[in-house]
Amino acid sequence: MRLPFELDPQIIHHIIYSQAGSIGKAIIELLMNSVDAKASNVQLSISRTGFSCHDDGQGFASREDVIRYFGRFGTPHEEGDATYGCFRLGRGQIMAHASTTWHSNVWQMTVNTRVMGYHYDLDEVQAHSPGCAIKGDWYEALSEVELMSTLQEIRDLVRYTPVCVELNGNRITRDPHGERWDAEDEFAWYRVKADGAVAIYNQGVLVRHDSGHVWGAGGLIVSKKAIGLNVSRTEILRKTCPVWKAIAKQFGQMADQIASRLGNHRKTEARREKSARALLSGDAGIVQTYSKEEVVTLLPGKRHISMEDFLRKCRYSHGKRHGGRFAVVESGFDVPKGEAIAREGIAVIVHSVTLNRFGCYSAQEFADCISRIHDNLRLDIELNGAQYWGINALYIPQLLAFSTLREAFVERTRILTEKDALDRETRRAWTALRWCLHHYVALCTGGRPVYGGQVREGKSLHILLGQSNVAEAWTDGSSYIAVDVTIVKRLKSSPVRTAAYIFSLTEHEIAHEGDSLDCGHDEAFYQRFHDLVLLHSEQRQRYMHMWLMKYTGSMEAEGKRAQGEAWRKRYLVNRASDSRLKRGLSPTIEDVSDDPVVVGAIPDESMAFIDYQNTLMADAVVTAEPPNWTEILIRAAHDQKHISMQVSANAKQRITTQRQWIDQDASC
Repeated sequence: MRLPFELDPQIIHHIIYSQAGSIGKAIIELLMNSVDAKASNVQLSISRTGFSCHDDGQGFASREDVIRYFGRFGTPHEEGDATYGCFRLGRGQIMAHASTTWHSNVWQMTVNTRVMGYHYDLDEVQAHSPGCAIKGDWYEALSEVELMSTLQEIRDLVRYTPVCVELNGNRITRDPHGERWDAEDEFAWYRVKADGAVAIYNQGVLVRHDSGHVWGAGGLIVSKKAIGLNVSRTEILRKTCPVWKAIAKQFGQMADQIASRLGNHRKTEARREKSARALLSGDAGIVQTYSKEEVVTLLPGKRHISMEDFLRKCRYSHGKRHGGRFAVVESGFDVPKGEAIAREGIAVIVHSVTLNRFGCYSAQEFADCISRIHDNLRLDIELNGAQYWGINALYIPQLLAFSTLREAFVERTRILTEKDALDRETRRAWTALRWCLHHYVALCTGGRPVYGGQVREGKSLHILLGQSNVAEAWTDGSSYIAVDVTIVKRLKSSPVRTAAYIFSLTEHEIAHEGDSLDCGHDEAFYQRFHDLVLLHSEQRQRYMHMWLMKYTGSMEAEGKRAQGEAWRKRYLVNRASDSRLKRGLSPTIEDVSDDPVVVGAIPDESMAFIDYQNTLMADAVVTAEPPNWTEILIRAAHDQKHISMQVSANAKQRITTQRQWIDQDASC
């Protein structure tokens, strides 16, 4: 006997509460109902206590319409009678957030699921209200933050809807016909950009944001035709919707085009992430992706390299052999320590951003990904005949426990005194340089020039000599910038080139805008550094010239012969200026021989300040014995094996526990 399936009344609870998301999403469902009712204008008003929604659509024409289309969830739309609707379920979302009163023509419906359960009151009223007017009171009043978040969410969700939508008296919709697009066809409008997410609007209503790695680019899609969606309208039916297939084909081509225009010199994070996922899924062209695409990021400096280059560096990098081993910084907080370890050439260190790119949550998962990628590579060669010269040299590098390396690496950072650390000639160049840097730093931190090289306001920082195994320069962001003595000692042999490098280090420390020892380098830092270098490039050259004049002037005062790199630089500048003056041109650079910075006395370094800073840095660690890295690397490999075994044992224990719970539930 054939019997029909039935729906339990409790399914209404599921329809109302289980599909309910945010308040913004629930309001958008009402808006889409207005569009389906042929409304041309929708007025929304939202406050902390409630909301109202009024449209000029068709509304409910009769009692039968109310019972059939309002009182019954799941009544399907007929083909072509709705822009968004499918099964008339969306209105249930608002019922989870507020008690509501619906007024359409002469019919009034009242819903309060917390008082009335899954029932509603239907009344015929004398006042005629065209279209549909909905008023609601939130079950729980919104905070000011929740209200502002809801308003912004609604603005984003309905940006391109085909009707005029006003929110609290302001129009929030835009006509896509009046905007500039990168492409347009019968299915959608398209806009593509190098990076970021892809916002997808179904006939003007935001459905979702695709991560950049899905396409290898970012952008915006506004469909002209309805895209197939799931019941809660949060996911696209990508495999079955013909409209989406056409849109995806067009946007995919545009994403590939923008990637090709950027070329190999500028690969975006979206492209790197897409390439990483392509390696894991065994996409076509995996050999090319494996060899050429940047998917692994190494420290120091966030250098992006291909998987092939990564395995090569695991064997040899920093001028030494590493035995096919590597470690992964799993936490962004450990990046500064990872950079220091990598800079010392102790081990190959992978940046934590690589884990995100491959969808991993631990270093062991990344090592497992390498094994899967090699399997995909071999399979592609076997099935498709792809050519790869290094197929027989593939190997899985050994993973080291970064925690072991981190604990063994002792940071040695302290401030030195010039008299104790530098010889006479190096000190001559350094004191002149730190005096000019002092004024340049004030200028770069918001100061304004007043006379010559002097600066008013800005930060007055000490420029100090230091010693560190974790940084070439560092700052606390408020009182000093220190430069490593190893760099400063190069002033004796290459004064001009070294001074230029120290100027760059100083700009780098200023761009941190705070303590740089415990701070990594994010995109905001690189942008600040970029802007700082460009903004003050002219003044930097001026202060470099002041240093040159002050340094050579100091040697002149002691009757030293005019020889060496600094003298040659000054001679060439003077010679170029003389030649230009003979031709009626301005000098190469202004005369700073009488500038207060050049002729002024250089203050001595503050011993009290240096002693105080050294106490803050816990100077006692400097006396610790240097670690034996050969033994530590062996221990790190052993510790990682132990970590992996422990993770595997915990996973097996969780599975066993879950099975026991299932068996207990089945027996009850």
